[in-house]
Parts: sequence; structure tokens; C-alpha cells
Amino acid sequence: MPHTPTLPLAVFTALSWESAAVRAALRQVRREDTHMSRGMAGKQEVVVITGGIGPRRTQQVVERFLHTPFSALLSVGCAGALQPDLRSGQLVLAPDIRMFAADSESQLDCFPVHPDLLAQAQSVARQASIPVAQGPLFTSRRALLSMEEKEQQGARTEAIAVEMESGVHAAFAQTRQLPFLALRVILDPVGMSLPAIKGLTTQEGDVRPLKALSYVVTQPRALPILLELRRVRALAAQTITTLCRTLLPILDIG
Repeated sequence: MPHTPTLPLAVFTALSWESAAVRAALRQVRREDTHMSRGMAGKQEVVVITGGIGPRRTQQVVERFLHTPFSALLSVGCAGALQPDLRSGQLVLAPDIRMFAADSESQLDCFPVHPDLLAQAQSVARQASIPVAQGPLFTSRRALLSMEEKEQQGARTEAIAVEMESGVHAAFAQTRQLPFLALRVILDPVGMSLPAIKGLTTQEGDVRPLKALSYVVTQPRALPILLELRRVRALAAQTITTLCRTLLPILDIG
């Protein structure tokens, strides 16, 4: 029988739709404020925290929980592919998270994922028929929008996927001596170049409809990309919900 922790499990996300995907896997969900919810996964209490986009904002958020008791910390959400064989909807299970040090563009810090939690996620994903890619994650300090940028950073860091928060989550977990796991689902493959639309979304990833409409009117060629992003976002959300619904109730923190 798995050990049932007495402390809540912390799930950090960047975007509101990622948090919604996690909450969809929980029971008895209650909002504590606009950025935090609690719910149950089996007998396990889960705290879901929406931190916003990027390392700086993520650091500000995690510092609010420096003394909050947790059993473990998960970083859950989407990622962009850095290798050509990864596709949208594929789950990345990383043995470590890589991030350049705050004062350096050459020192690449590596934060290991808890091996037992990683093995449990691998087993659950296999049972749920979720396609998995295994390899390091890279936490970037800026969005990688073009195929050229993705390929360059993939070669430089030897990571298979990129996002902008997991490294901060992993460093925080290390400081707190908490078991850590990253669950990231591929949103954009390497070949998908993302439009740089200033102000299109809020810090929590919600699209501003008027901004999107204005952009499409002036840049109609961007419409297919935006529609494809909406499709793959729904696919990623469903993968997150399916995985969390199965994994969180049985996660053995040890």
C-alpha cells in the first residue's frame, strides 16, 4: 500500500488553463483566492497554485510559500519541443531540469527530479497510453518563438523541451528539501514558429479577445497558427487531466 502523506501536495502551474486542467482531476475543489485552490485526489490533499509566466514572476510566487508545509512539489504544464521527433500532446518526463544561472549565460545548473516520483509517473503514463518522451527540460528566461531559436537552445543545452518555470520550481524544492517532479506536455513542435503578439495574453495565459481579433484583422496569415495553438492547447489540457486523475491519488511520496 502506498504511504499516504499527511501534508498537502503542491502543484505549481504558470497558466490558468493548466491549473484548470489539474483541478479537473480533483474532487471537492475550493478556491482560496484567484491564484490558489485546494482539492482532493483520493486521500491526498492537493494545493494548485497559478504562478504566471517566466522565471522572475515564478520566483516571486514560490517565495510566498517558503515556510508552507508540503509533502512534495510538482511543476505541471506545457512546453515547447526542442527536438524534431517530439509532437504536440506528448508528455515529457525529465530526469533533470536545466537552467542558466541568474548571473551567467554559460553556467548551466541542473536540478534532478526525484527518481521514485519519476518512475511512478512513467508507469502511470504507460498504463494510460499517454505518449512519453524522456529527456532533460530547459527553463528559458525568455520565450523561444522561432524554429531557429529552438534548435539552437536544444543543441546548446542538450534538452528535449523548453518552458519558463520548472527550473525555479526545482530550485525551490531543493531549497525546501522536497521531492520534485515535472510533468510537461508538448504544445508547439520545433517546426511551429509562434507569433510575437505583445499583450495577447495576461500573465496567467488568458487570451485577450480584442487583442487577438485586432491582430488577426491586420495579420490574417496568423489565423491558422492561432487556431492550431487553440487545438493543441486543448490536447495538452486533456493529457494533463488524464495523467493527474490517475497519478495524484496513488503518488507515493515515501
